[in-house]
Amino acid sequence: MNKVFKKSLVTVFAAVMAVSLFSVTASAATPKMYNFTNYTGNETVSVDLQGDYTKFAKLEDKNGEIDSKNYTVSGDENKTTVTLKEDYLKGLENGEYTFNGYFENILNTYEFTAYENVGVSIPAGEDCEFYNLTVGETEVDNANYEVEKTSGGFVITVNSEYLKTLPENTSFFAHYYSDSVCSITLQVEKQISKPATGSEVTNNTSTTGKDTSLVSPKTGVNDYVPQMIFVMLISAGIFTSCILSRKYKNKRN
Repeated sequence: MNKVFKKSLVTVFAAVMAVSLFSVTASAATPKMYNFTNYTGNETVSVDLQGDYTKFAKLEDKNGEIDSKNYTVSGDENKTTVTLKEDYLKGLENGEYTFNGYFENILNTYEFTAYENVGVSIPAGEDCEFYNLTVGETEVDNANYEVEKTSGGFVITVNSEYLKTLPENTSFFAHYYSDSVCSITLQVEKQISKPATGSEVTNNTSTTGKDTSLVSPKTGVNDYVPQMIFVMLISAGIFTSCILSRKYKNKRN
């Protein structure tokens, strides 16, 4: 009896551990991270994304969707190249910017390890569509697993009998169609423009080679200096004559 109880306890513990493991695996998928080439001014910047370029839907920043006239999209069924135009980049200040790139209805792959009697949650999103399940490149017969749609994706449960035919910890690959989002970072590092060589004033020498640093500007006052001195001399003479004449009259009296 004790042996049966211990065996049951071990089985329950293993099941709980497996469920705990897959509860972590079932968390929301992290968007793929990409980086634009750094922008330093007077050029375009590009980034290569994984995915069919014909499925690329839109590009957004923190303020919302970016007008498609500000970037171009090219590539093939496996790669999407997004290029930001120079006119758009010129309006950005120095700093780091984060964009979200959206693909519509692309084929995704999710890798997982299956355990007996444990359903694996695939965080594919609400609008996903399951395609197939493979081990390596070999497709698994749909009779060997069950798929249950959920609000966050779907749950796959691989049959116990089929698992026994595979090596332990075999990797499964779930393939599904869904909208997809990726995160793209842009670093703007515009160079600060410097004055052109030779534009700075280094001395006060005129084009004729003469030093003009001590030359006062002409105001027209200098033209009247001789006349002013002459008038002052005459006034001083008249004033002196008046004083001498008064002294002379006082002596006679």
